[in-house]
Amino acid sequence: MTVRYDDRRGRRLRLRYEPTEVGADMVVECWITQGPRSADATFDPAVGDVVLVGDDELPPRQARVVRRTGNRVWLQLPLPGIDAAVA
Repeated sequence: MTVRYDDRRGRRLRLRYEPTEVGADMVVECWITQGPRSADATFDPAVGDVVLVGDDELPPRQARVVRRTGNRVWLQLPLPGIDAAVA
């Protein structure tokens, strides 16, 4: 199954993350140049932006940009809901 990581206007917003690197604060570091947006010069996430992230195995998740330094972006993932914990 191919997962689409596009917003309602068709812009690709995806970043990849490694689930094993998510911290206790639900923050994970991503590298723009190591994701599908590496060749997109218009992709410029700023602190406070919401982007879609995924690990290419599960459906994409929304995450908020909490820090950015050049090519590196730190994203805070939402806590999973109770329904996800039971499943």
